[in-house]
Amino acid sequence: MPALIIGSTVAVLSGLAESQGARETLGALLMPVQFIAIAALALGAIALVALKLPTVEDLGLRRGLSGRDAIIVFVVFAVTHLLFWLFSLVPGQDTDSPTEIFAEMKLDGPLLPAAMVVIASVIGAPVCEEILYRGAVLRPIHDHLARGGRAGLGAVLGILVSALMFAFPHLGGSLTGVEAISYLITGAAFGIVYVLTGSMTAAMIAHALQSWAAFGQVLVFGRGDASVSPLIWILVLGCPLWVYLCARGLRALLPHDRRGAAPADSAQPAGGGGAPDRR
Repeated sequence: MPALIIGSTVAVLSGLAESQGARETLGALLMPVQFIAIAALALGAIALVALKLPTVEDLGLRRGLSGRDAIIVFVVFAVTHLLFWLFSLVPGQDTDSPTEIFAEMKLDGPLLPAAMVVIASVIGAPVCEEILYRGAVLRPIHDHLARGGRAGLGAVLGILVSALMFAFPHLGGSLTGVEAISYLITGAAFGIVYVLTGSMTAAMIAHALQSWAAFGQVLVFGRGDASVSPLIWILVLGCPLWVYLCARGLRALLPHDRRGAAPADSAQPAGGGGAPDRR
């Protein structure tokens, strides 16, 4: 719901421009602002419920990935893409081709709007959507049930609800067909990473890897003979690194829990349906 409201507001603001070209440019420039607003709203909701600002430990923002975290991220990435490949074999699908997506995003157009669209899609979405769907949706559901001794149920329910909420705005309200199933699986995959690792950083990087694969295909297979700025290639192919640096930046901006909490990097992942840890 917050993503839909903010997206509608951005669309209205873009519509204030006089010409079609100006509307498209303004919409592109506002896309990163849209994601920042989503993250700010999610953090505000967490603070409102908890009556305190969320800390680095609350969200699980770690300095990096442990070896186990990295394995979980890459295994989940491989399994989801195997499922996507199997779905691609289903006949009669009505999905956009890389060429159509490339043309829709106008990645060969003026550099500033194209760069803003890419920054929002491959950096803003992995960072800000994970704060919303995993930090403000999955975690509270899990923690509420875990306090009653039902951590496993909390993990499953949190993953399912956050996956549904993740898929809905991407599909404009239509949750049917192979594309819908793909988005649901993607949202569930990010939730599984968050639950198994207890790390928001890991969930963000898992999301960034999906963006890297999706938009990398658009650039490689969709551009045809079009010329694409090197900056666009750098943004897309390096997005897991840029997202990791954003996670580090959030660690510096958000407060830390100084009340005797263990260091975030020493936390044990919550395997077997356990909680995203707070350390």
